[in-house]
Amino acid sequence: MASARSGLELNPSATPTRLLSILTVVGVLVGAAGLLVPAFAGGDDSRGERQEVVRKASDFAVTFNTYTIEGKADYQRRMKSLMTPSYYKEFTKITDAMFGAIEDKKQSSSDAKVLATAVDSIDEDSAVVLVAVNAAVKSTGDKAAVERRFRWTVTFGRYKDEWRVREFDAVPTLGAELGEPTPSPDAKEGDQ
Repeated sequence: MASARSGLELNPSATPTRLLSILTVVGVLVGAAGLLVPAFAGGDDSRGERQEVVRKASDFAVTFNTYTIEGKADYQRRMKSLMTPSYYKEFTKITDAMFGAIEDKKQSSSDAKVLATAVDSIDEDSAVVLVAVNAAVKSTGDKAAVERRFRWTVTFGRYKDEWRVREFDAVPTLGAELGEPTPSPDAKEGDQ
């Protein structure tokens, strides 16, 4: 019986070794491709940028909500590295006025805890992050600090290849209104 010979000769003793070698090489190539493709497609870079703006938003929220009236200069210095120069100028005007208005109350804020963050949008030079943070605010005469809940939209811009806060706004609470109840789909006309 004549047999047709293919380009691949099977040697019974070498087959398992050859097969294992081929599978190992294919596995290494597939693994390397899995690591390289996201890097070329921007997958790893995008994830890193998202993590960076989330970290910066958390730093901003904690720093913003940690102050004492006596430490205004230190507070403004700590905030400066988190903001773009133009926004920092606006911020110092606002905090100068705010600290002047609450000076007699000896107000302080501490125990800032970031509850949640989410990236709303991001591209190469701007990002918007939603932040939920609680802080303990205390004034002269208060027996205990009052927990305040803050919800913000923090907008970032690039400054010297670094994410910096360009502005932030409070997220307004939504009011609820009572209305007529919606009938259940199972309800009969006489049941309503």
